[in-house]
Amino acid sequence: MTKFRRQSDAHKGDFGRVLLVGGSRGMAGSIALSGVAALRTGSGLVSVACPDRCLETVASIHPALMTIPLADQPEGRFAPEAVSGLFEIVSPPDAIGIGPGMTTGEGSVELVKHLISDGCTPRVFDADALNIIAKHDLAATTAGDTVWTPHPGELQRLTGVPATDRDAQIGAAAALARRTGAVVVVKGGPTVVVDGNSRHTNDTGNPGMATAGSGDVLTGIIASLLGQGLPPWDAAVVGVRIHGTAGDDAADRLGQPAVTALDIADAIRLPTP
Repeated sequence: MTKFRRQSDAHKGDFGRVLLVGGSRGMAGSIALSGVAALRTGSGLVSVACPDRCLETVASIHPALMTIPLADQPEGRFAPEAVSGLFEIVSPPDAIGIGPGMTTGEGSVELVKHLISDGCTPRVFDADALNIIAKHDLAATTAGDTVWTPHPGELQRLTGVPATDRDAQIGAAAALARRTGAVVVVKGGPTVVVDGNSRHTNDTGNPGMATAGSGDVLTGIIASLLGQGLPPWDAAVVGVRIHGTAGDDAADRLGQPAVTALDIADAIRLPTP
């Protein structure tokens, strides 16, 4: 269970080590938003593994984010040898989120291939990680506890079902969950969470959340909850509720058209028992 109740002698190591993998030159903010959201959701330690050329940009977004430079190419994308940098991390994470802003280049493909088949750590796959899974037919290699967070376009690539057919997409997501063992978060209005047996419809959120980076924030929230000990289904259901509530609070304060992803991350609120 999550450790929202904190003992007086608690330290940061008690609340989960989260590793977020992503970013590229021009899209470094994506994975940084995930990192900020994980911090706001209560993770004790949050590290962002990004292309070396993006490190200073990511670090500048929030001073509490730790950064891990991975090998990159001149254009600021992961190089194929970036995957070896994951083996050099001294403290193993309690949860991993991968995908925001990483592009679908050769280095990103190697990272996704490694992380989707390594079932030792709970993982969230989002954005370009899902595009890579679809393009390279990696779904069958899924191991361990995973949460997938596709928007309608990504889900179309994964299942072939058009993004315009919401009901059919939810059915296809449930079938995908049965095949892979993943919990699938079908983003949209409203967001729906499915696994092989169950379906949950979220009742928070608003159209102001249809803004760049909103999904990256959700990735960080769910990764944080996984790192704090929630199983994938609970992390997804609780995560989309926290995300939507934060979006509602941001919209109440700013008005829906003015909401940005950083506003959503900053509006995350957690109970203090």
